[in-house]
Amino acid sequence: MSLQAVIRRAAAGGRLTFRAALRLYREADLLTLGRLAHDARMRRNPAPQATYAVDRNINYTNICVSRCRFCAFWRPSGHRAAYVLDRGTFARKLEETRALGGTHILFQGGLNPDLSLEWHERQIRFMRSCGLHVHG
Repeated sequence: MSLQAVIRRAAAGGRLTFRAALRLYREADLLTLGRLAHDARMRRNPAPQATYAVDRNINYTNICVSRCRFCAFWRPSGHRAAYVLDRGTFARKLEETRALGGTHILFQGGLNPDLSLEWHERQIRFMRSCGLHVHG
């Protein structure tokens, strides 16, 4: 499918295949992409304003067994710079986020084998009890 055909399909609200979307991404100019994105938003939400969510990334641990070569963040268990956020620090970060108008937490961290599923569930329940949505 030609780039112009992909643009016409997107402009009409048609569904794009992965290959067509990739072509649009790689070959269309920024103004065309912006116009198509705006038009798609207007089809789905024609309100005269757009909104956004204020969120915060909270890294609950940097202990990770994956040891990805591209990551400068991880530390092995027992390393002097390794950490798991304690409940007080975590609560403070949640409150700071709420005080700034935040509504979402991106909950992320290393693959720490010492943190159980139940630990993660408690953290998620705690974030929700503070009135925050969780991305994790």
